[in-house]
Amino acid sequence: MSFTKIIVRYGETDAMGVVHHANYYLYFEVAREDLIKELGISYKELEESGVMLPLVETQCKYIEAAKYDDNLVVEATISQLTPVKVKVAYVIRREEDNKILAK
Repeated sequence: MSFTKIIVRYGETDAMGVVHHANYYLYFEVAREDLIKELGISYKELEESGVMLPLVETQCKYIEAAKYDDNLVVEATISQLTPVKVKVAYVIRREEDNKILAK
């Protein structure tokens, strides 16, 4: 399990200061990379050794909007690991109140 801190940047939001839905997937990707680093290897090293991690399925449940300048914590957990499949689960919380915003 890893915890990645992200501060919502202005360019990730719309005119109302709400994070565009596609940016949640960028946050997931940053957290996935941090999770792999915490396991002692980088994406680059995995790929150089012939291990590829293509994304074949994704979904996100949006619970409450993240907004400009929010401090977020993205929790990434390996929920399934087989010789041919790695499944990672994510939870995005607002740091201030620990409210779950997406998963």
